[in-house]
Amino acid sequence: MTNKCILCDVARTSIRLFTIRCSLVEVSLLSTMEALRIVEYYTAAVVWCVVYGIVFKYISPWLSFRLSKTYRQLTLGQRIDWDSRITSTLNSLITGPISVYLILSDNELGDNPIWGHSRPALHLLAMMVGYTLTDLLILLYYYSYWKHMGALEYAGYIAHHVGVLVAYIMCCLTFGNLAYFAVFRLTCENSTLFVNTKWLLDTKGFSKSSKPYVVNGLALALSWFVFRIAAIPPYWYVVYTVYGTAQYNRLLVLNKYIWIVTCLVLDVLNIKWFSRIVRGAKRILQKSKQAHSE
Repeated sequence: MTNKCILCDVARTSIRLFTIRCSLVEVSLLSTMEALRIVEYYTAAVVWCVVYGIVFKYISPWLSFRLSKTYRQLTLGQRIDWDSRITSTLNSLITGPISVYLILSDNELGDNPIWGHSRPALHLLAMMVGYTLTDLLILLYYYSYWKHMGALEYAGYIAHHVGVLVAYIMCCLTFGNLAYFAVFRLTCENSTLFVNTKWLLDTKGFSKSSKPYVVNGLALALSWFVFRIAAIPPYWYVVYTVYGTAQYNRLLVLNKYIWIVTCLVLDVLNIKWFSRIVRGAKRILQKSKQAHSE
């Protein structure tokens, strides 16, 4: 009887040890997979940074010099601004529509807004990180050519880029959370095309009462309202629905602050900029009516 009890204890102990070992192996595998996931998205971000850098440094200058007479007449500083806006436009044409598509169709994001793991979404965010890093490097490396915008505005651009990088890298690419909210914010890139087009029209000497200028100005005001202003209530409603839940409480405290604070600041800035856009659109319409009446 005693021998049987000893054998039973040995068997139970062996099973426990085997279970613990399996658990350790599972944790190790999960840790390895998590590390590989992080490397995958970090690598994608670096690749996109290089791609956008090539577009800025080589492709845009080469094409613009051959296709645009205006570009050939610009100063070096104006060409840098032109090439950076071409790069920005390319990024917005890719990330803007895809972000809208993912918000509407990606169930992994919608079903779990905080911890939903969607590879397409995270790769899209890696693309945005790559572009933002490229643009930040352009701002820093060509500092002497950006003096025209003033120290305060320049510092604002730097702070914006650093804030985007910290939020996307810390919350999304590293810890894999808040991808839904990051992609939701990325839909605002759909208005960037018209911001850059306005600058290009100004640079090419279009009159503010001309048809292209008026149409672009109205498109800018409409897209800014749809993707940056009208999107505020539904965005914060989703935040409200997940606030205080078990998923929310799993977030790092730092990530909570990064998420909420950066979004609040962006909304305030978007509302402020929208008021300027509306005033500008009104002036454009008035000048257009005056030109037609004459």
